[in-house]
Amino acid sequence: MIFDLHVNQSLVSYEELYALAEAVDSGPFQTLWVLDHFAALQDDVTHPMLDPFVLLGALAAKTKSLQLGILVANVVNRQPAVLAQASTSLQFLSNKRFTLGLGAGASPTSRFAEEHHSLGIELQRNMADRHAYLVHSVQTIRSIWKRDASSTPLIVAPPAEPNITIGVNSAELAVLAAQLNCSVNIRWNHENLSSILSAYRKESKICGTHASASVWMPWNLEHTKNQKAITPLSDLGVDRVIFLTTQQQHFSEIMNLGSFLFP
Repeated sequence: MIFDLHVNQSLVSYEELYALAEAVDSGPFQTLWVLDHFAALQDDVTHPMLDPFVLLGALAAKTKSLQLGILVANVVNRQPAVLAQASTSLQFLSNKRFTLGLGAGASPTSRFAEEHHSLGIELQRNMADRHAYLVHSVQTIRSIWKRDASSTPLIVAPPAEPNITIGVNSAELAVLAAQLNCSVNIRWNHENLSSILSAYRKESKICGTHASASVWMPWNLEHTKNQKAITPLSDLGVDRVIFLTTQQQHFSEIMNLGSFLFP
């Protein structure tokens, strides 16, 4: 099982984010992920919700071996060409350590929609339309990455195409992810976790694509002592657990963790 860290970058200052990245550069986490939101997720807001691409560019300069990623970039927020260019830039800045996480975005009635409404960003009501635009975004991003110096206009391809992870919450989207040869990320306690993973693995086998599934869960220091919440995930075919910081105190806990997550 691979363990990653997912930070809510609005919980602490950018100096603390730098220090955390440097502290975990050689372990215990393989990848450091950041959020893609315009507004903080918590009521008590002291620090800004930093743009994920800008933040990862800074963290790439602060680290050497730590993998870096966005979980997940909302395709509603940026056109595919912008996502492709930003990802290419991060691949160069990080020496090929970047993973692009993509999400179809929330419905206009979800609790995450308020920040988009306040900025005048329209959200699609139909889930099928949101999924279709995500598929279009993945295909367009990859087509841009494949361009080279002989193309017009001249677009430099990334040194290596970043892997793409899709945040899913339904079997339908998991099947699309398998068809696109993308890995998937799901909430650890999703009520349909088993069936979504089963649909993803089945479609990956049919398509001959690589199946790789991760789950995210809130960080809890108890996980370092007791793996009861983690062990069953492996039986479902999950190969990566991504811990999300949801409280400011989590940062100091992780800083004091040392090089090993589990005894």
